[in-house]
Formats: sequence, C-alpha cells, structure tokens
Amino acid sequence: MQQAQVELWVMEAQAGSKKAFSALCQHFYPRAIGFAIKIAGDMNLAQDAVQDALLKLSKTIYKLEDPATINAWVFKLVRWQVLDHLKTQNRYQSLDDLKANECEIVEAEHGDETKDLQQVLIMLPPIEGQVLYLFYLEQFSIAKISKILEIPEGTVKSRLFRARKLFKQYLEQEK
Repeated sequence: MQQAQVELWVMEAQAGSKKAFSALCQHFYPRAIGFAIKIAGDMNLAQDAVQDALLKLSKTIYKLEDPATINAWVFKLVRWQVLDHLKTQNRYQSLDDLKANECEIVEAEHGDETKDLQQVLIMLPPIEGQVLYLFYLEQFSIAKISKILEIPEGTVKSRLFRARKLFKQYLEQEK
C-alpha cells in the first residue's frame, strides 16, 4: 500500500470520514496483530489489544499533526495497549517464560522469506523479537523504532545487533 494513500485516509478520517477510518483499520490490522502477538505471545490478548488500540486511534486521530507518522503512531498505540492488557492480567512477568509453541503467527501478506523470519521470531526473546519485527517485517527506521518502543536509538541498534546474532545462531543450528 502506498504511503500517500494511507496519509490521505488519515486526513479524511480526521475530517470525519468513517469509510477512510475503516480503510485505515483494515490496512493496519494484520500487521498490528503480528506485532501484538510478538509482544504478548497470546493471540486472544493480541486481538483485544489491537482492537483497543484502533478504538483509541479513532478517538485521538485528530491530534495527529503529520499524517506521515501514522505508522509509528499505530504501532506505539498497539504496544501500549498490549502492555496494559498484560499488566491487567498479571502476566507481565511471564513474558520471559513463554514457550515457542504457545505463540501463533498471523500471516500478513508476505513471502516465504517472511514466514521463515516469523518462525525464528517466535524463538527469540521478546525484546529482540520486537526490534527485528519492526525493522525487517515492518521496515521501520531505527529512529521510528526508537519512538515506538520509547528507547534511545543506540539501544535499538544494540538490540538489533543482539537479535541478528541470535538469529544467526539459530540458522546455524538448523544446518
């Protein structure tokens, strides 16, 4: 989807167009679910969080000054909603205890290489997996990932380095 079309939908939604907002939701939903699952490790929780994030977006889209920043804003909303749901369910500490087979991945209109990457993402620790997901699957820049995760750019770079290293180790084990 071209960024210009997404930005147009944002401006129309800000003007009150329900059709444009619906198009935005349909555009972001599959990608947001994939990201939410990576954070939460639970499909049901991810679906609830994404729905809440899109609801929050509907109430606050008028505050978005630059339509070009909608991608980062949506993923930031999703991240916060997932964390809120995890805290509510007293599951925040259990993120590190997730087993790979407990996570489900939503196929989001990507090729076979992406499917392989998604399977490896399940195996990675949540912190590194989030950074890899945003960098490679969503193709966000280091600066945008920094804003989404609310961490310094240097931290994003170091997590990306660690994630690549873990990814490489996993690939070597597969041989």
